[in-house]
Amino acid sequence: MDTPLRLLVQKVGGAVTGSAARNLKKEEAHEAFTMLLDGAGDPVQVAAFLVAMRSKGMTGDELVGFATAARERIPFPVLPDGAVVLSTARMGKYLHPELGMAGVAAAVGAGVAVLVQAAPHARGSGVTLGDMWQRMVGDICTDAKTVESQFSSAGLACWQPTCGDAGWLRLLEVENHLGLRCAPDIVSKLLVPDDSRVMVPSRLGPVLGLASDALCSLGHRWGLILQGCEGSLDPYLCQRTRGMWLEDGNKSPLRESPEDYGIFCPNEPEHGVVDRYESSHVAVMKALAGVDGPEMDCAALGGALIIRLSGVVPDMATALGMARDSLESGAAHRAIKA
Repeated sequence: MDTPLRLLVQKVGGAVTGSAARNLKKEEAHEAFTMLLDGAGDPVQVAAFLVAMRSKGMTGDELVGFATAARERIPFPVLPDGAVVLSTARMGKYLHPELGMAGVAAAVGAGVAVLVQAAPHARGSGVTLGDMWQRMVGDICTDAKTVESQFSSAGLACWQPTCGDAGWLRLLEVENHLGLRCAPDIVSKLLVPDDSRVMVPSRLGPVLGLASDALCSLGHRWGLILQGCEGSLDPYLCQRTRGMWLEDGNKSPLRESPEDYGIFCPNEPEHGVVDRYESSHVAVMKALAGVDGPEMDCAALGGALIIRLSGVVPDMATALGMARDSLESGAAHRAIKA
């Protein structure tokens, strides 16, 4: 007898008879992800469903349905007005140092409250923002109350929302075994508090419209989808950084050229040592020390995007000045050492 999950696999992947793959309605996607989180199907069926969805390509309705189902099961922290939530990807950075921690520090040092949403580290992946948090700040929170407590004292916290739902353990393990970026990686980036100002990383490609539509459908009126270096939240220094602003429900493209702000770098920040984790730590420390170079430029631009998204200032030029002041004065370094 066919199980519900097996029938879904046949629907999105095309049945053995050769029928065409079909998209799920939002309600069907919600039901499907709920089943996955409830433990339906064996690992082979779960893997088949994830691969079928990846092969077909996820629609906006499917993404919203998956994310809504996942968010309903997790208690989220209550954040102060103007706080910015940084969503992160599971894959991390390989070719260049992870400098997001320096950008976060620059924004917090300038007076912006920031919550880092640390996605679970994918097996064999590069360095993530969550990795740098653990190296430089401490443990990652696993519950909303601890996040709220840290926010009340420091205006800065890092948490892993998937810890709030045991159903994620199996999905993440299956994705790890597959070695492919599938629905769990994408949905985990949308596990953020309702109505929050959120910055979401995105891989390069024609996905900005779908991602921004998904944020709107999930109730977010302020956000930024950023196609940063290696799919991270680090802006590019040698080319234009693309993305999509969501401001009071209105969408507008982000097209930031470093040259517009007097930044002329021949290359992106590079690894100084073979160990990517150590190299990223050294790069972040250089930026926090206010040492001129690509590391500080990247941190300043990243911090400026966070400040701009918070609504403290209306333009990037002013936000960039605030981020640089935070780094050069030492306020950024003090913010993560508090």
